[in-house]
This record gives sequence, C-alpha cells and structure tokens, in this order.
Amino acid sequence: MKDRDKMTVVRRDLTYDPAHYALYLKYQRLRHPGGGMDQDSREQYQHFLLHSNVCTDLFEFREAGELRIVSLVDRLLDGLSSVYTFFDPEPVGASYGTYSILWQIQRCLDAGLPYLYLGYWINESAKMAYKATFRPIEGLVGGRWKRL
Repeated sequence: MKDRDKMTVVRRDLTYDPAHYALYLKYQRLRHPGGGMDQDSREQYQHFLLHSNVCTDLFEFREAGELRIVSLVDRLLDGLSSVYTFFDPEPVGASYGTYSILWQIQRCLDAGLPYLYLGYWINESAKMAYKATFRPIEGLVGGRWKRL
C-alpha cells in the first residue's frame, strides 16, 4: 500500500455500524467464499464481533476518507491480542492485513507492551500462513510458550 501516511485511524465504540458490516460482508465474500460467513446476518455479525467480556477496542482505518480496515483488538496486561481484522480486499497489492498487524505492533511498542498475540495458528492452514511471517514467533506447545 502506498501513501500509508494518509491512512487515518480512529477508535470507535464497539457498536454496530452499517459501513463496517458492509465491509465485513465484502471481505468474507471475496477472501473466504463459501465459508458461510459471507452470508452472516446483522445479528450474527454483531454476536461474532461486537460482544466482548474483556476490554476490546475497535479501530477504523480510512484512506482518503474511504473505509479500508476494521480491526478489533483486546487490551491485555502484557500486550494486545488481535481479535479479528477485516479489510477491503479489492485494491490489488494494498496489503491492508499486513498494515493492520504492523500498526498493532507499533501500538505495543508505543505502550511498552512486550507482546502482540495474533491468535490461533494452524501450520497446515494456508489462510493462517501470514502469521508465520512476523518474527519472532512463539507458540503455546504442551502448555508452555516456546520460540518456533
């Protein structure tokens, strides 16, 4: 993605926004077709992403005023946990997913937090392979954290 300096990020309330929902459906339809989530109702979307029992922040990323990324991030004592991110999948080569993770890493650094948790990772899953590109990487193996 070029012109990253033009990306604006705003923290929003964890509430329903029709523009976010539309972007979510577009993301699911183009990135995960046939998975069922591309048909999520408003209620399913809200239940999946907008109900949290912990401190969750919703960040909205805009480029030249256009909604490009929505990222939900849990605040933890020792870091941030990337809950779910969806983005506009159409601009070829935009790398919005990578941009979001790099932005979360920078938030950890700015807050003096040592960890960003990227969530579950299944080595055999091609859709999760991006997580292994961020180093160093650790995994919970046999109940203990170890470098992978």
